[in-house]
Amino acid sequence: MFIVATLFACSADKVPRNRVLRVALPGQPSVLDPNKAYDAIAGFMLMQMSEGLTFHNSQLIPQAGLAESWKFNEDFTEITYTLRPNLKWSDGVPLVAGDFEYSWKRLLNPDTAAEYAYFMYDVAGAEAYNSGKGALEGVGISAPDDRTIVVKLRRPAPFFPHITTFMVTYPVRRDLVEKFGASWTEPGNVAVTGPFVPIRHEHEYRMTLAPNPHWALGTPQVDQLELYMTAEKSTALNLFVTGHMDIVLDMLPLAIPAFRGSKDYFNGPMLQVRYIGLRLDTAPMDDVRVRKALAKSIKREEFPEVLKGGELPSKTWLPPGMFGHAPDIGLGYAPDEARALLAEAGYPDGKGFPGFLLLFRAGDDWSLLAENLQQQWKRELGIDVEIQVREQKAFFGEIDGEKPPPSHLARWIADFPDPENFMSLFKANSGNNTLKFASDRYDELVENAVRTDNDVQRMQMYSDAQRILVVEEAAMIPIYTAAQNVLRRPGLTNLEFNAMGDARLGDVGWASAP
Repeated sequence: MFIVATLFACSADKVPRNRVLRVALPGQPSVLDPNKAYDAIAGFMLMQMSEGLTFHNSQLIPQAGLAESWKFNEDFTEITYTLRPNLKWSDGVPLVAGDFEYSWKRLLNPDTAAEYAYFMYDVAGAEAYNSGKGALEGVGISAPDDRTIVVKLRRPAPFFPHITTFMVTYPVRRDLVEKFGASWTEPGNVAVTGPFVPIRHEHEYRMTLAPNPHWALGTPQVDQLELYMTAEKSTALNLFVTGHMDIVLDMLPLAIPAFRGSKDYFNGPMLQVRYIGLRLDTAPMDDVRVRKALAKSIKREEFPEVLKGGELPSKTWLPPGMFGHAPDIGLGYAPDEARALLAEAGYPDGKGFPGFLLLFRAGDDWSLLAENLQQQWKRELGIDVEIQVREQKAFFGEIDGEKPPPSHLARWIADFPDPENFMSLFKANSGNNTLKFASDRYDELVENAVRTDNDVQRMQMYSDAQRILVVEEAAMIPIYTAAQNVLRRPGLTNLEFNAMGDARLGDVGWASAP
């Protein structure tokens, strides 16, 4: 109750309550530099502050953002965006096409060390420049005038308008980066293009934002947006129940049954897969028999019973609702086969097995998931698995660090609704490939799948690639596809969540006083 009282005491800065919107985020953002951000929490925060060339509507169709229009050439190897006229940053400085060119080339600059640099590898010359094998001059991004951005592509990429919805492609101001260095994203230094401007950032606690008077797509419907960083879902639930929070983005699993059917509760589909990431260059995960034994000993039907959020057990990689979904491809529950594989690897009945660490990020659902897996592996294989929790920043730092754990719990939420987004994650050149998985055949299949417009052939390529990933190599272990479980006040208007978990808050307001 102390936390609730503290939040109430410092709430709203005297802004009338019916002009404030308070949102509980499930943790801390990685970083709020658009080019360097890599997690969903940072993405949600940046979406409220920044506008891209395009954005997704509730049906995941790209809409005109800062771009007035876009046009491909005949073979989809070049796309030209035209900006809306008279665009401005939040500080009144004109927003020009060169700001996008600078941002995208900064994203690709090897010195930026952006995990999502590979996201732009469909741009001609981008991969070569990012990997240090090519020059900046060879990158196919240009701004011939203040309202035109021309992008030359290395292959046909009809999905590119989806790419430009994503946070790493938001525009960035060169003068602010050069003037303020690492602190350029702090309130008072930063200029933004989205509906809200940050005015105060109490790190690891709350960010307070005000309307951007120069937002190109309208006028925000509230006078203050407060984003609270609450990794503990029980705290977020308590704040909502006591009237101190308006939206809770990720519910406490144990509370879901009590809210099911309530007007406060929203449950919807999500293009998100939870999985176990295995470090293939670290013992004991360097033995494919061990990896397959771990996969075959998991009874995925237990997870919806534990988490209670509408999860769908899944042994395959691409989620339901996405082209390429192949529910039969994967290593399902087969405990006898799992024990035989472990014995073949030299550990009959788990004897002599060295054990390993399973790392997970803070959060009630992650904790429940880790504990359940620990119990299942002990029950089915007779092995001991240590589980450890980290706050989000520390979690990402460790799995990407010099001594990563043998396994970790992970999720992938669609950045754009095309299988390319999921499948390219585990290509050898992906900055987000934390498994050290590399397969020339896998990369070839994923690459060729984008190049064909024959759906039958494309489906076969994705099926073959998934079979390599989750069956032949068992490089990672999909466990379920997640659902959205959100709490929100009934009086809110224009609040929509799409299947990627996006919610644009610029148009959200109150129908009546909360």
